[in-house]
Amino acid sequence: MKSFEIEEIKDFINDLLAKEKYDSFYLYDLRLRTSLDYYINGKINKEFYDDEEKNDITDEYVCWGNVKHTVFELIKGKNLPLSFKIILMFNRENVERLIMMNNLPINFDDVGALFYNIYYENGSLSITTGVSLKYFTLDKTLEQLWDETVEKYYI
Repeated sequence: MKSFEIEEIKDFINDLLAKEKYDSFYLYDLRLRTSLDYYINGKINKEFYDDEEKNDITDEYVCWGNVKHTVFELIKGKNLPLSFKIILMFNRENVERLIMMNNLPINFDDVGALFYNIYYENGSLSITTGVSLKYFTLDKTLEQLWDETVEKYYI
């Protein structure tokens, strides 16, 4: 796990909400405090859909690109949010690609998630990374690789 302080907050938020940089990430969880508190769980409610539509849903979580416009509508206005926490996850295809490209001795199915946590409060924005594995290991290779990937491409 690594933490990064974001200096150029406006640029980062623009990348997050107006560009495609994070669109392929899944939304895991979002908490937003403005004049009201908002909570969005990114897990798709498959029971909402009819049988035919359910068959087309292959992901467990919604892609950030499909919900960022809703978040933008909640955030926009003359006042900044009091705070927000957005937890994104690297999508499954990219997790598999990251493991394969780096020849990691990890079974793709043993990776729960690669997290990208965004925290904003009191005019400060930070990012923390996280790795969830389905088993215990002392090997931190995937964690270090995820930290490096985030620092290189997503900060």
